[in-house]
Amino acid sequence: MPEPAKVLVTGASGLLGANLVRHYAPKSETTGWYAPNPTEIDGAKFEKIDITDHRAVSYALERIQPDVIVHCAAATNVEWCEQNPNAAKAINETATEFLATKAKELDAKFVFTSTDSVFDGHSSNYAETDSPGPLNAYASGKVRSEKSVAGANSNALTLRSYFYGYSPSGTRSLLEWVLVRAQSGDEVPGFTDSYFSPISVDDFADALDAAITNKITGLLHLGSSDRISKYEFAKIVMEAYDCDMSLLKPITVDDAGLKADRPRDTSLNIALLESIWGKSAPTVADGISRTAASPNPFR
Repeated sequence: MPEPAKVLVTGASGLLGANLVRHYAPKSETTGWYAPNPTEIDGAKFEKIDITDHRAVSYALERIQPDVIVHCAAATNVEWCEQNPNAAKAINETATEFLATKAKELDAKFVFTSTDSVFDGHSSNYAETDSPGPLNAYASGKVRSEKSVAGANSNALTLRSYFYGYSPSGTRSLLEWVLVRAQSGDEVPGFTDSYFSPISVDDFADALDAAITNKITGLLHLGSSDRISKYEFAKIVMEAYDCDMSLLKPITVDDAGLKADRPRDTSLNIALLESIWGKSAPTVADGISRTAASPNPFR
């Protein structure tokens, strides 16, 4: 499959959305939709769109006529979703199903970005065939959206992952959170009992290309080849950026006093990804090293 002529990315001012716009802009006619925060990326067009305004969304889609829609826009603050269920549903569920339906009408490939937190964390190495068990309102909404997307658009692709990298705001990823604290001389708490298999936004983009090229539909897990704790992730980041390691402090999830429950292990089985990719997925350390070696594109 050739490069898509027209790519639309929602949530284009966020961590993943901005990096996907940056990825596609040099090779496709790329439009980024944003809500509160304008962003500029060379070669891309940006439009302020409220994805809960279905009339505005329909009009814009008819005008753009995208070949691929990558839906990254979401309300991702877990505590906010817990406290604002109706608003969260409008953004994370209703708007998603509407976009999936419109994509089918336009014969555009629809890619929905879900989350690794759809699982309850009582196991590990979750495969696409494993049943979700969401523990909070945000994850429950994502599970319902996965089902509604599949029902509305049989050609859709749903990606589950945890990603990191640079963002336009400088504050959107766990990597940036660690760096902001460490480089300010603040303590960096890291969960020793919360495990995941995060992937860099650059590797995410490459994996997405492979999935689109191979016309993959349904569920696909994007992750690193290893399972590590949030504490270990912070340690690798701080070492890669030559931070003061004495600032790193081990804590448990219970120590943090979070209101919404979180799964303790969302590590993903990425065998399907590797078969599509045709290579082994990178380790977390490899991904962080490459990120650290590259200049921040948003500065």
